[in-house]
Amino acid sequence: MFFCPQCETPVQLKVGDIVVPHFAHKKDASCSTLFSEGESQQHLQGKQQLYEFLQRHAKQVDLEPYLKMSSQRPDILVTTQSESIPIEFQCSTIPVADIESRSAGYHSAGMTPIWILLSPEKFSGRPSGVGMYQLSRFHESFQTFAPPEGNMLLTYNPKTKNFHYFTSLIHVAGKRYIGIHRTLPLARQIFPFARPKVPSKDEITQYTAIYLTARTQFLQSRILLNRRGVNNPFLRMCYEMRILPAHLPQWFGLPVPYSEAFREHDCEWQLAFFYYMRKNGMNLRELPRNLIREYVSRLAEPSKGKEKACIAYHEYLRSTGVSSSQKGTGMDEEKIHHLLSERFLAKRYEN
Repeated sequence: MFFCPQCETPVQLKVGDIVVPHFAHKKDASCSTLFSEGESQQHLQGKQQLYEFLQRHAKQVDLEPYLKMSSQRPDILVTTQSESIPIEFQCSTIPVADIESRSAGYHSAGMTPIWILLSPEKFSGRPSGVGMYQLSRFHESFQTFAPPEGNMLLTYNPKTKNFHYFTSLIHVAGKRYIGIHRTLPLARQIFPFARPKVPSKDEITQYTAIYLTARTQFLQSRILLNRRGVNNPFLRMCYEMRILPAHLPQWFGLPVPYSEAFREHDCEWQLAFFYYMRKNGMNLRELPRNLIREYVSRLAEPSKGKEKACIAYHEYLRSTGVSSSQKGTGMDEEKIHHLLSERFLAKRYEN
């Protein structure tokens, strides 16, 4: 007979041709930490595959252990000589607050969790390489950052036994990101998990082309699909600054670090930042950070990320000699290419 390691009541071993073998509590069990129950076949299958893989690469690997210090049960716990690493394979969509709460619980116990998302079908079938991807708030919550590769989303498909990496993610607007899709078979994976390469020169060129195309599409949509006329905030700012939206200077809409903090297109939030500074008679060349902080505090949803994005944008404008909407250096495709390769993907502002 088998017993639950937490409540110590009998559990049943369920084995079949369809369901992945697992233990389950008997009907009407009152255990508050039920595990391996109510899980999808994909979750059970993926968890088992990851467990067997990790057993080949680490000395101590536990499947669904109960952690008393945080009252949590990770899918897998890998223990090395220096640390314990909870690994969660997330298949179902849950509130972002729950993900943050569970991560906080691990951190409070001195552990840094690794979240692996079930590969979204709409992405895993796409070819490898640079492309545009729509990530929901749920997907975004699983992004991690590691220099110099940048933001990354790690996913796994138990059906094909392939890891799908979406790396060097750059936010464009709303849910849209430019990134690189790479596939790595489970048989070729390592632990700690392999880290992808930084974008190549050719890939940076593709980033630039996709980013500029998205910028053009944004401006066209504001002009052609707008129903509010000059009452549209973006067009209103253009009107007051005597800028033709179709010929918006290239330094409005730059892929600076932390831009993902804004949901708006880079053209939109950067023009609003520039407009505010000009309207309040602020000198762009000598703009102190406390004024940037004050500007961000006035936004509908202020955040540290937005403050850092504004600082990064301001520093780039100052370094390139842009002082007003009418005066500034040329910002051609080559310079945006340089910004993507040197300022965004290879470096990171820390303020």
